[in-house]
Amino acid sequence: MAQHLQEWLQALAHIGAAVNHGVSLGELLDLIAKTACKLMSYDFCAITIPDATSQVLVIEGSYGLSADYVREVNATHPIRLHGVHTPTPSGQAFAMGIPVQIEEFGSDPAMLAWRAAARDQGFSSMISVPLNSADETLGTINCYTRSPHHFTKAEESRLLMLADQASVAITTSRLRSNETKRIMKLNELNASLEERYELQRQAEAIHERLMALALEGGGVRALGEALAEILDRPVAVSETNGTILCHFERDGVSLPVTLIAKAAGLPRNDVMSTGNAGLLADVHLPDPTGTRNLVRVSVMIKEKLVAWIWTNGRVSELRPLDRQAMERSAAPLALELLRIRTATQADWQETGEILSGLLSGRGHYATALLAQTARLGHDLSLPHAVVAVRIEPRHEGYLTYGLAPAFSGMAGQISPRPLLGFHEGYVVALWPLGPTTPIGELRGIGDEVRRIASERTQMGGAHAAITGPVTSIADYPAAFATARGAIELAALRKASPGTVMLSDLGLVGLLLQLPNVSALSHYADDVLGPLRANDATQDSLLLSTLSALIHNNLNARKTAEQLHTQEDIVVEARRRIEDLLALNLSRLSDLTRISMALEVEDVIEARQRQSTIDVQTPRTSSPELENT
Repeated sequence: MAQHLQEWLQALAHIGAAVNHGVSLGELLDLIAKTACKLMSYDFCAITIPDATSQVLVIEGSYGLSADYVREVNATHPIRLHGVHTPTPSGQAFAMGIPVQIEEFGSDPAMLAWRAAARDQGFSSMISVPLNSADETLGTINCYTRSPHHFTKAEESRLLMLADQASVAITTSRLRSNETKRIMKLNELNASLEERYELQRQAEAIHERLMALALEGGGVRALGEALAEILDRPVAVSETNGTILCHFERDGVSLPVTLIAKAAGLPRNDVMSTGNAGLLADVHLPDPTGTRNLVRVSVMIKEKLVAWIWTNGRVSELRPLDRQAMERSAAPLALELLRIRTATQADWQETGEILSGLLSGRGHYATALLAQTARLGHDLSLPHAVVAVRIEPRHEGYLTYGLAPAFSGMAGQISPRPLLGFHEGYVVALWPLGPTTPIGELRGIGDEVRRIASERTQMGGAHAAITGPVTSIADYPAAFATARGAIELAALRKASPGTVMLSDLGLVGLLLQLPNVSALSHYADDVLGPLRANDATQDSLLLSTLSALIHNNLNARKTAEQLHTQEDIVVEARRRIEDLLALNLSRLSDLTRISMALEVEDVIEARQRQSTIDVQTPRTSSPELENT
């Protein structure tokens, strides 16, 4: 008896030691099954517990049973706990919390489904004992014998005692397992927090480095170069209109800056994907050789998009620190762009005041203006050309930041510096001319200013005019007035956008330079007066028909197409014109006289339009400049 008790104590101690050593639940259940067989001299044992859904009991630990038997029972004949099913010893023991036995499998009809498996395994009798804990039934201990056997009350009592100890062990094991999982989760969370803290620390260091460059006035290029070094990737910075502010290669890899520049003109759906991460966005640029995948981050000033920072790849390919670096670089770059804008605004305000003084005829300030421009690197004592481009005054703010870098690039190393600014609804550049520099070489300057004005304002093609050379401060108002007249004349004639030189206009170019057109007005009235009077009284359009005929070299068919009328109507109108003016358009002298009168008419109308614009043009600063 003492020896038997000692065996039980040792067996239970062995189970407790296994729990303390943290063995898995499966290993613990196998040990409990083995202990039951050894202590009770049974042939087989199985430990069943409910599955995750608590619908069936499955064998999770066993001793003596084959793997095939365990697999077949669990997969084919699981012990059901709910619904319509045949009562089983395990199910009844689990449900009622009492031992249930079967002395002979072969004679019990309830065991029909398991009879073949029992025969293959080689047992005849079984007893199922519940694993009861304080709050619930954890499962069952099922013991089997090869020979038919009746399980006595003493056996049931000892098995219940073993089941109680096993329940304590299982509960303790589960608690330890859950605690271990919680500790692991807390350790993972702690490691994640440490990793995020380190990421944040490195990101702060990057931010401080970039902010230091911005505060030191390092410029956009310094910021872009530093970011390329941090990312170890190529980097580009572009304005929203496609102007590339800087770009840097990395290990021989460069960004498609041409595609980036063109991306500003594409519809948003053509370049943007729906994928994004925070401020970062994947961009897919169409390319003849295939789609180029890039990442860009927005640069904002006062909630307005002003630039983009670009790198190669996709957002998902960037390391977390690289993403942080891209996002955090936006603020220093915005600060640098704001600094540039503020400086540009100050420069343009000063040059605008100088231009107003020069072009408004305040010649008595000549000495002061010369000194002021000399301080800024200009020398108005030298000959200059006047380049003018018509704009809407409300667009001055947009143009300032587009023209400033472009103008710096055009001016290059020219000394003295050209003077650029806004005056009365025009972009005006005073460009120094060397002793051997023909004024015609400046046509490209006018074309570039026109292009920027058209792109920035989206107002279509603009006209530019170049006059000069101007050798005296007192002559700048007249030169500017002539340029304005040429632009208004081009608009009046609906000419294609371009840069006009006075030499392109022939006689009209000379007429535009006349300070007083009153005599010209009398000449036009003498020649064209009868047509004006007829048009006013007869409600006809003979004057416009005459102008179209002259423009189309007296070709009636082309004139009819231009005026959207019939050719015979044009022929009849020509007859009436020749009768009213007492001339023959086929005669060269008459045709020359009429053509000159029409050109004088255009010059006068251009001057009138110019005067109207002077009245309508507000002398106010740009709202964009004030709000930036």
